[in-house]
Amino acid sequence: MKNSLKTVLLVLTLFVCNTAVAQENFKKTTLVKNIFSALKNQDDTKVIESLATKDDILYLIPIIQASSSENIPEVAIIIANFKTEAAKDFKEVLRKGSAFNVQWEDIKLQTVRYEPQDNNKIAAIEKGHIILVCSSNDVDFEVILRKSIKIKDHWRLMGRMKFRLL
Repeated sequence: MKNSLKTVLLVLTLFVCNTAVAQENFKKTTLVKNIFSALKNQDDTKVIESLATKDDILYLIPIIQASSSENIPEVAIIIANFKTEAAKDFKEVLRKGSAFNVQWEDIKLQTVRYEPQDNNKIAAIEKGHIILVCSSNDVDFEVILRKSIKIKDHWRLMGRMKFRLL
């Protein structure tokens, strides 16, 4: 009885420690670094680099088709739409921030949060909102990278970018 209790406690301890250590540090991901750099320099090229690539889309298509009957457009059309929407969203984030006196070249990244999103259609893909909490010129704000997904161990921007004051 004593040995089984010790074994259970050991397994429980290992599980708790592994969970605490295994959480991803989103502040160090390429996606967050690229988006923060793009904001700081007001340059959308880093945003475009953070989008899903042709290989990423080709990887996702069979997964989506296996769990859905929706019609998927050509890869080139998907990528073109992503680029257009990402550039438009980025300019809108910059515009809103500037309207609230954000000095983009002086922004500081305070923290990064991750809010996982349930995705019944694609269970094999990790997806969620990555939230950059920043400050500049006594203005605290968030830049939300909506519906970002992890494809082959790399986080990609797939949804809209939003600006929100704190």
